[in-house]
Amino acid sequence: MGAVFLRKLITALACASTIAVQAGNVFAANTAARSATTTKKLTKTIKTVFHGPLTKCHQWGPIQLDIYVTKTVTGTGAKAKVKLHIDDVTWPTYPDHTPKSKYINASALPLLRAETLTLQSAKLENISGATHTTVSWQISLQAALTQALKP
Repeated sequence: MGAVFLRKLITALACASTIAVQAGNVFAANTAARSATTTKKLTKTIKTVFHGPLTKCHQWGPIQLDIYVTKTVTGTGAKAKVKLHIDDVTWPTYPDHTPKSKYINASALPLLRAETLTLQSAKLENISGATHTTVSWQISLQAALTQALKP
């Protein structure tokens, strides 16, 4: 009588553990499917141009920058996150009305462009001999970046 009872007990435990494992697998699969659908976010990437304001460069004249960016917006509404990559910077308006301003900006503007593309921000080092140009570049660039960061 003890052997029959023991055999029935082992059979019952084996069946119960098989059912528990299958139920656990179904629960895990259901949870994974639910979490996969809730973590999906809306992502939109666009390439666009933003224009900085016309900024006075002391006595040398105005400068204005155009930034070409790849803008990635993840999410929507107030929780949207914006990531920018500056692809190029051009200067449609720059001080060139005197020989000295032409001479200074011929070398300073390409250096500022290269530094902007490397650093991907408006936090640039001053260029010796072109301090006014550098400061005006930073002001116009920061205004264009601020405009670009809006979702």
